[in-house]
Amino acid sequence: MANILIATGNAHKFQEIEAIMGKVAALNLVYLDKSYRVEIIEDRETYEENAKTKVEGYLKFLDENQELKAKLNFDFIVSEDSGLEVECLGGAPGLFTARYVGENASDTANIEKLLNDMKLKKECAGSRHAKFVCYACLYDIKKNNFEYFYGELNGLIAGEISGTKGFGYDPVFFIQAFNKTAAQLNSSEKNKISHRATAFKKVAEAVSKREQCKSDDK
Repeated sequence: MANILIATGNAHKFQEIEAIMGKVAALNLVYLDKSYRVEIIEDRETYEENAKTKVEGYLKFLDENQELKAKLNFDFIVSEDSGLEVECLGGAPGLFTARYVGENASDTANIEKLLNDMKLKKECAGSRHAKFVCYACLYDIKKNNFEYFYGELNGLIAGEISGTKGFGYDPVFFIQAFNKTAAQLNSSEKNKISHRATAFKKVAEAVSKREQCKSDDK
């Protein structure tokens, strides 16, 4: 069974990824909580580059903590960078989705800024289309190889908050097929259609195929 480090300190995100990948293949997924203080600076110009930066940050941390590295013995590291792109805002907040207000901004503050920005932009009166995008980066430690997987979810930005599930901008991201916001969906519903679900199902399938090839070669 492949040992995979999910490069995030966000427990909610890890649980979501674990549920998604676990339905595709039997994998041992691990994450290091924020107590490990893995330093990541997301200052690149694309989602893919940011995702790769996260992998590189975790590689550096493990190299500096050889005892932990040997104990966990990972086969893969998986990172991701996701964003919300609102059409009438020219794709904003985009790369700054998690820090739209600033570093360490709360979900509530980011949502309030988004809704206020849309109120001030006349183009948003006629179009509230938006999409969540996810770029997952799979790093094969033994092969020293990076591979990327993409997922997206289309919807509309609601005028007010609805729902208490999920995180981030989920309470204002309205999904027409369900007639609900992402924050009103249960985890099972969300994990069938989300941008992260699409990307990480592809990741799990890729890892599963590689593990099968290893078994066939024995």
